[in-house]
Amino acid sequence: MPLTDRALAYFRDAIQTGKINPGQEIDFAALAKELGMSRTPIRESIRQLVTEGLLEQLPGGSVCVTQLTAEESEDFYHVRDELEITAVRATALHISDLEIEMLKTNLSLFKSARNEPELLAKIDNQFHVVIYDACNNNYLSQTLKLLRTRIGQLKGRPFDNPARIDDAIQEHSEIITAIESRDPDLAEKAVAKHYSEARKSRLSLA
Repeated sequence: MPLTDRALAYFRDAIQTGKINPGQEIDFAALAKELGMSRTPIRESIRQLVTEGLLEQLPGGSVCVTQLTAEESEDFYHVRDELEITAVRATALHISDLEIEMLKTNLSLFKSARNEPELLAKIDNQFHVVIYDACNNNYLSQTLKLLRTRIGQLKGRPFDNPARIDDAIQEHSEIITAIESRDPDLAEKAVAKHYSEARKSRLSLA
């Protein structure tokens, strides 16, 4: 993988999982050392992410993760939640037995990582990516993956809250059961509940 692409993948993952928090300045020297590359590909990736709105240039030349305002957060959730429901309804009709097993394995991994908030965020992302990929609509899948990256622009990390972890485990289990039933209405109900609770938990951290 080209160095710039490696740096881009690192930033997207770090923003999404909360490894780099909204408003946090990027330490170029430390990041170059961690990734084992010069600052050039890092700067190139940063320019692209600034263009995309994930990072922003500060006075003096420093760069930080862009933090969504309260209004932007509401807009984000409105669009994301509607698309999630569309995706899971399609997934309930098109998902394969293998993908259902992938969701079940993911849930087991999630339970075993309950003391590692950053790892939980990665496993949670993988859970939803399986659902996106199973919806049989590449445009919808890619759009939702891009939106999930922007979750990291919201303040706080939801899996720092043990109660939210317990709720997410139950909600993921209900989503799997609904999808496995091949019932789009049941799948929509399970996902709507999940994102309603996730939204309340995340916005309470603001």
